[in-house]
Amino acid sequence: MANRYSPHVNVTRWSPHFSTRGGAHPTLIVIHVTAGHNRPGVADLTALGGWFANPTSQVSSHVATDADGLSARFVRDGDKAWHCMNYNRASLGIEQVAPGDGTEITRDMYRETGRWVARWSQMYGIPIRKAVVDGGIVRKAGVIRHSELGAMGGGHADPGTYDMDAMLALAQFYRTKI
Repeated sequence: MANRYSPHVNVTRWSPHFSTRGGAHPTLIVIHVTAGHNRPGVADLTALGGWFANPTSQVSSHVATDADGLSARFVRDGDKAWHCMNYNRASLGIEQVAPGDGTEITRDMYRETGRWVARWSQMYGIPIRKAVVDGGIVRKAGVIRHSELGAMGGGHADPGTYDMDAMLALAQFYRTKI
């Protein structure tokens, strides 16, 4: 898997929780972490897809990666996933499935997340750098932690302990290869 430069989708389960971007192009990539069990294979990604398909959840993300470096697809890029409130229209979301507080994020997960960032950078011109937002407005396009969106992004604390610099370096590397 280490020689792949582009993400590979292992699970596809389209979520009903999406809406139109209204012609807007994404300028942010939002990094999330969600709790999982770290089961082998695609079990955690499949379970997350089940939650995103659940009528009561009212949430979704464009993709997810897991500790094994596997990926799942839930919402098409051209649509708005429901993952970060007031920034949904401007963003693409990556959920990373980790079994605890995020400190268990593996090198394989960083790699696969970096592949998605590189792909979206190439497709949509989103710079591979740390983004800046303020009051619901994207001040500097790029990649941002869900927690950095503040109350307007839902007031979440994820992804917790996370080496954004390492993931962005991987994304830069993959961007030169695809």
